[in-house]
Amino acid sequence: MNTEIPKTIGRYRIVRQIGLGAMGEVYLALDELIHRKVAIKRMRVDRCKNEQKRQKTLESFLHEARIVGNLDHSHITAVYDIGVQNGAPYIVMEYIEGDNIKELIRGKAAFSSEEKLRLIAMVARALHFAHKRGILHRDIKPANIMILQQSRLPKITDFGIARVMDTSSFGCIESNIDEKGLIPGTPLYMSPEQIRNEELDTRSDIFSLGVLAYEWLSGEKPFAGQDLNTRLQSVLTDNPKPLSDFPGIDPEISSIILRALAKSRTERYQSADEFGDTLELYLNSQEKKKTEGKTGFSFDKKEIVERLRQRYLFFADFSDEELYEIFRTSSKEEFAMGDYLLREGTSGSEMYIIISGAVIVLTETEGKRVELETLRDGSCVGEMSMIDHLPRSASVVAFKKTVALALNETVLRHNNPKLCLKLYRNLATTLSERLRASETKYLALLATHHAWGDKSGLEPSEFEAEADF
Repeated sequence: MNTEIPKTIGRYRIVRQIGLGAMGEVYLALDELIHRKVAIKRMRVDRCKNEQKRQKTLESFLHEARIVGNLDHSHITAVYDIGVQNGAPYIVMEYIEGDNIKELIRGKAAFSSEEKLRLIAMVARALHFAHKRGILHRDIKPANIMILQQSRLPKITDFGIARVMDTSSFGCIESNIDEKGLIPGTPLYMSPEQIRNEELDTRSDIFSLGVLAYEWLSGEKPFAGQDLNTRLQSVLTDNPKPLSDFPGIDPEISSIILRALAKSRTERYQSADEFGDTLELYLNSQEKKKTEGKTGFSFDKKEIVERLRQRYLFFADFSDEELYEIFRTSSKEEFAMGDYLLREGTSGSEMYIIISGAVIVLTETEGKRVELETLRDGSCVGEMSMIDHLPRSASVVAFKKTVALALNETVLRHNNPKLCLKLYRNLATTLSERLRASETKYLALLATHHAWGDKSGLEPSEFEAEADF
């Protein structure tokens, strides 16, 4: 049934309709105030049969807005605004140019197995971010993971049936919005406990991500059946055939993905971060095999050790043996001019130590590059992401031929936890010192402002900006 497309919703000018569902419609719109494309999801109040149904749908709709509005992560679709027009509520979201994984599978898009696994690891990290904040997605599937057209990075979409496990962070958000007897989710991507309508935890999302990974790598669903009941029964009882039965898929990949698909949640990965770690360790081992024996450069370790100690507090109390162990754990990589060491928006746990050459740190917005600084030999980049695994806020590009050591926190944590803990502590101390210095500067500026009173002509906000807060 066609619906009339509005010219505007709120202050947003509608460009075209890009989606239509049973209870909602999605539009591409333009925020003319800040010249930004947005996606607007609006509830179709005309489809509500009665007031109780309308209220339930409205509650669910606002539930999604509140949930996603509290998740600030570059691999989760952002919510910008919410409103009501002519009785119909709407959510203004980040507009994503790209294809979802369902479309990529259907079109047999050219992604290598390694690239798919790296993207799945990023989704796992983003899920862990949501899980730590008490939120289950409950509908992870290929159609709900977008891959951006330009950067080829993932975005988790549609938290419409998400559940808040811990409502203390969200005020009065209702933790259970399901109608009696309704099992939320998409049948072939549900976990066994989801099908049985049991209480869910984070491991249910891990199972769903495992189903997605299996299908994207093989092109086939792990569970099948002629009708809904047999499909659900297959999820509950059938073991998928090993991925290694498909051409070109490593048996090790098969065991990694099948663990996520274990019927018992105690046999799965116990966190999405653990799933991400396992994928990253596999990818790192494959990269080492490819580069083994191919690096033809050498460097003076003693000179680099002394330079690192002088420049970086987080290496100051490391012994020679500890720093040499970091060198042994690290992979040695060469980059031509223009090659990316780190790309803005990617999740990862690698830190680079520049041995020779130079790199530029930059941000990229709407196709424009803004250069932040140039770093030369003896410099480190990417160290803060080692702590939080959050997407990177800047790119690092080789300014000329560059040689670097890539230290992977995940590898170091699994191979030498004691040394990794020391690195964590020193990085945290360095960050704490930076914050204290900023706080001291801010308080000094604030005190000066109060001493001058209105004669200064400056607002407190200007001091805050100058204090680099």
